[in-house]
Amino acid sequence: MNITSIKPYNINIIPNKFLKKDQIQSQNVDLPKKYPIYNKINFRGSSMPKLWDEYNWYIRHDKTPAVFSFLKIKEAPEVMEKFLNEILKAGDRSKEFFSSIVYNPRSVKAITDGMYKVLPKNSNIFMPFSYISPYNQAYTKFIENKVREAHSVEDLLRIRPDWRGEVLLKKHSELRGNENLTIGNVPKELPFNHLMEMVNYLSSKMEYGMKSNKKIESLTIDGRKYDFKYFTEGKSDKNVFGVFTPEGKKFVLKMSRADLRSLDAPFALGTLAKIDSYLTYNRSRNAAPLCYYNHEHNFSIYKYIEHLPVDAPTNNLSVIAQNMPDFSSLGLSYNDTVGYKNFFRLSTKSNADLERTEGFQDGVSKGEWISVDNDHVTYNNFWQPGVSSYHAALPNAMQMFF
Repeated sequence: MNITSIKPYNINIIPNKFLKKDQIQSQNVDLPKKYPIYNKINFRGSSMPKLWDEYNWYIRHDKTPAVFSFLKIKEAPEVMEKFLNEILKAGDRSKEFFSSIVYNPRSVKAITDGMYKVLPKNSNIFMPFSYISPYNQAYTKFIENKVREAHSVEDLLRIRPDWRGEVLLKKHSELRGNENLTIGNVPKELPFNHLMEMVNYLSSKMEYGMKSNKKIESLTIDGRKYDFKYFTEGKSDKNVFGVFTPEGKKFVLKMSRADLRSLDAPFALGTLAKIDSYLTYNRSRNAAPLCYYNHEHNFSIYKYIEHLPVDAPTNNLSVIAQNMPDFSSLGLSYNDTVGYKNFFRLSTKSNADLERTEGFQDGVSKGEWISVDNDHVTYNNFWQPGVSSYHAALPNAMQMFF
């Protein structure tokens, strides 16, 4: 089998009109200095066609994402609420609006602040988690269409991590005709047949509960010598191995028994893969990049992160959150108060691929941390309410062993 590696941070498949990063970062809700000619018209009480014209101008001429195009319009709050409801009911325009939100997850605060400026304070738009809200109803339809139209499981995991396992398995089965779900791609330095030999070889080295230090002998396959290191942290069924290729490339192989595989259970590698693929596809600098997850055999491969100790290890969740701010920017909360050895100092030496992550240099200069195990993470995004048929809260079983 010839399997090529992926670039986990490449999300260029998303339409450009939804990913104008430089415009998003500098975005505010004020009108630009140059206005289209109809901005000189008093829109108070104006017809919907004129509002659509202004909205379309910002999207098509200024290349501004739809949600920020809406926030640029200056009108009475009641008129803006009526116009937003029209957008939410408008089929493809509703899809365009939601796409501009879900593909820009770090913009939640900017969107929220903007909405409070332009809409009535009592608008039911501010109840996105209530089924009576038109926003919730439209978002539900967006998710239904997204699941139906997705070309891969990865398409879904790019926008949020809390998909029900059954939804991902069903989608994979529809697309591939089997239930052997995989996420990502095997790195090119680990040929698939070599990888499966390693998995079989290391399965006899696995331990459960408290794990002991031990040396693992190298394995030579087709003249290629692979070296290994056993990491003993953690009390769950996960076993973690360092894998070192002849070229000097470093990876982490996480394994568990096939009969323990799950996409929903606490500590399960599949559950972890959902979280880490979301972080990886959104180019987070504060998490180890996921390369590949194999559901059938219950193992996953990550980029190796150099173990550079943080300056002041702590179990204080507030301090941890301050040092991993991109988790919060992506709607995630890190809740592990016992696994403080699961994060390291972010550095130019951490891993070369991290240099392409969002805000990497800034994170290095501020001494941020990077997590290598995200068992205890919860997800919340104000503008992405859960749809019960498709989403479920991520398990937070931090106290399972205590």
